[in-house]
Amino acid sequence: MNNTNKILGAVLMVSSVFISTLDRISDRISIAIVEAGYASGGKARELIPASDNGFSGILVYLLFLVGFVLLVAGFPGNSRKDKTNRYTQNRP
Repeated sequence: MNNTNKILGAVLMVSSVFISTLDRISDRISIAIVEAGYASGGKARELIPASDNGFSGILVYLLFLVGFVLLVAGFPGNSRKDKTNRYTQNRP
C-alpha cells in the first residue's frame, strides 16, 4: 500500500500543477483573442477584466494537499524504532 500512496500522491500533485497551468494558459489566450478582435475593428475600447469565481483555484489547492498527504503517508516510519521507550522509564 505504501507504493500505491506514493504513486497516487505524486500523480495528484503533478495533475494539480498541470490543471493550474492549463487554466492560466487558457485565460491568457482568451484575453489575447478578445484584445485582437477589438484591435482589428479599429475601435479603442476599454476592456473589462473577467471575474473569476475561484473554484479552479480551490480545486488545485485541494488536489495538491491530498497528494502531499498521500505522498507522506506512503513513506514508512522508522523501522528500527523500539516499541518500548527506554528513556522514559523511571530510574532509581
